[in-house]
Amino acid sequence: MFLRPLWGYFYIMRTILVIEDNKEIRENTAELLELNNYRVICARNGQVGFALAKQHHPDLVLCDMMMPDTDGLEFLHLAKNHSRVKTIPLIFFSAGSPAPDMKRKLVKAADYYLQKPFEEKDLLKAVGKVLKATRE
Repeated sequence: MFLRPLWGYFYIMRTILVIEDNKEIRENTAELLELNNYRVICARNGQVGFALAKQHHPDLVLCDMMMPDTDGLEFLHLAKNHSRVKTIPLIFFSAGSPAPDMKRKLVKAADYYLQKPFEEKDLLKAVGKVLKATRE
């Protein structure tokens, strides 16, 4: 279902990097994804997330827009200036209301946007839609 064919015979799990400063939300999101056959890597801020994205090159990044230290905008700046990381699809999510200018930039640069709190079905729909689009 969410597995990617490898050499026509074997399947590997799609990997998703979750960048979220709130530990509870990060762990709950990771658990939902793992229960739906995704491999999940987690980061507590954009700087750590960027390092993990360079190291693991996940199939998708889910990134909170508003975080202390390195927020979504800073992660986006780092990602777009790195040859490998800039090719990774990106879903931003946020519970708050960032400044309209910042939100417009982030939503325009992302492949999808989710408003927190989100339902499991909405998360899985967004992830499936973005991953499907990257295969086409």
